[in-house]
Amino acid sequence: MRNEQGHYEHFILQGHTILDKTEPDSSDAELVSQRLDAVNATWDRLAAQLGEREASLSEVLDASTQFQDTVKTLVEWLPSAADAVDSLASQTPAEQREQLKVFHAFL
Repeated sequence: MRNEQGHYEHFILQGHTILDKTEPDSSDAELVSQRLDAVNATWDRLAAQLGEREASLSEVLDASTQFQDTVKTLVEWLPSAADAVDSLASQTPAEQREQLKVFHAFL
């Protein structure tokens, strides 16, 4: 819409120039005025929709960034977790229970 702002303003200016040269109570003035009002309303509606979409995209970008940060943390953690699980396989059940007790003590 930024690219079209100049065209919009020029159109509105030309419409007002036409209105200034037309009899105020004529049907032509009424028609031009109605069309200007319609263009203004459409422009305002589109600008509002664009603002809403920009806000929505910003929210999605924030959520995506948070997701990527979480995935990065998980990817960094996975090798050490895999090593811990692998070490459990070499332990006896009694040793595993003892390790769980130590782990729960930290929580």
